[in-house]
Amino acid sequence: MNSKPIQILKLIFSVLLFNKRCSSLRQSDGLAEQFYYTAGVAEFRPEAIGTTDALSTHLQAYKEMIGSVEAEDVDIIVFPEGTLNKDFQLTYVPSKKDNVIPCSLSEEDNIYADFLVELSCAAQRFKKYLVINLTEKEICWINANDPRPCSHNGLNIFNTNVVFDRDGRVISRYRKTHVYVENKNTSYEQEYGIFETDFGVRFGHFICFDILFYTPAQELVERFGITDIIFTSKFYSELPFLTAAQLQMGWSWGNNVNLLAAGASYPVNGSTGSGIYAGENGILVSVMVTGNVGERKLYKAKVPKRNLNISLSNLTSSTMTAYNLPKYLRLLKDPQIENFNSILLNFQQETDVDGKTLCHGNLCCQFNISTSTMNSSMPNYYYRLGVFDGKRTYEKKEWNNIKICSLYACVTESVSSCGELSTPGNLNSSAVFLSISIKGLFKRSKHLLIMPNSLKSNLLPVPATKINWSKSLQGDSYEVSHQLTSETDNLLTFGIYANYYEGNAAERMHLSYFRKFYFLIMLYQKIFFI
Repeated sequence: MNSKPIQILKLIFSVLLFNKRCSSLRQSDGLAEQFYYTAGVAEFRPEAIGTTDALSTHLQAYKEMIGSVEAEDVDIIVFPEGTLNKDFQLTYVPSKKDNVIPCSLSEEDNIYADFLVELSCAAQRFKKYLVINLTEKEICWINANDPRPCSHNGLNIFNTNVVFDRDGRVISRYRKTHVYVENKNTSYEQEYGIFETDFGVRFGHFICFDILFYTPAQELVERFGITDIIFTSKFYSELPFLTAAQLQMGWSWGNNVNLLAAGASYPVNGSTGSGIYAGENGILVSVMVTGNVGERKLYKAKVPKRNLNISLSNLTSSTMTAYNLPKYLRLLKDPQIENFNSILLNFQQETDVDGKTLCHGNLCCQFNISTSTMNSSMPNYYYRLGVFDGKRTYEKKEWNNIKICSLYACVTESVSSCGELSTPGNLNSSAVFLSISIKGLFKRSKHLLIMPNSLKSNLLPVPATKINWSKSLQGDSYEVSHQLTSETDNLLTFGIYANYYEGNAAERMHLSYFRKFYFLIMLYQKIFFI
């Protein structure tokens, strides 16, 4: 019997089956694109201070990352604060309304620095949305409404985020509102960084210190309804409540929004921390570089499109990276930690805490803790339960009202050692926490963020799979509960952190009215007396 017709039929069948599978895969990929976008955040090491050609090195590394194999499937890449140019390498930046593609301008029409043009071209070439942070210059008199005196060189200098679309067009520009130990200007009129993408997601963005305040960070969520936030930072971590990844996860969770956070990677100077977070579904990817050298690496994840209300059960498992104990990472300490109402726990004598209530100001918190102890020849952390209700001041007299219920680690029995790590980082925890329950009633307020707060000794938060979080309105207060549901060791912090923005928001509103009043006086003088 001639087998050739049979072989031909088999070949035809195989081709048909292959085409069907390919079609199915294409449909599957299409569905994935419908429900998710792929984001990348750069943990990026800047060149050491004093390096003569840092800009050229940074630019080259940016372009290599944008064009890398790892970035091929990425829709949007976020670079951190302060890792591109310096104050003596300034550039003008177009606003969204200018509708400018720096890469497409002729040489005689191009007023922008070469590095801005090259990044516009990189976005265009690799068809990606790019978010970069840079130091910007603007001629003072461009904003005629601003009555503030100008510098002797006629320039305002800003800490600025710039967003390019896939054509290299500048589609958003945002200047930092809350400058932190920086010789920079702020915009006279409040700006908000908001932009739309071709994959159906609307983003808001802000810079580093902004995350602690209502305007613009919280306002993007509450006033503008943004569900996907971009955070560029050169963040200086502070124990025990405000280390970088700890705050990033808590802020994302408390607002139940996606957060793409890119951090400058310079641990010996105190900065590191990048990640992608999916609100109440926790960490998609997160990193704290705790060694003596930072890194240049793209961390990416498939991010659910929150406006579709899809199930997140198919998300890739979270990836958390810390390289070793943080003995090289410079850490700040909460200046208010000694003002907490706190008690020292002795797990060697009593392994459980049953219904302990502590109060401070107008806040009372209830603690239930179950532990087991491990025998260890190494020195161990001590633990305190603490409650705080009061004013937290930052640089330049900016402040918020803070309410905290928390368990936190100390190096010794002394309150003054809380929020510190031992040197050279040889402490561990003899306590294994089997369960923790912390509850509190938090007064309702117009501008308020309540978030879970946790930290392990590798400076990463406790995974979402190990905690339960609930917040419900009871009369004029929120009843909040944060529970550890799975055995955890080497815990540094576990609690509830509430940021009451009213004081600072009201202060900034008063300043805004003052500026407008001042401008009217100046205008009146010009019209009638000059």
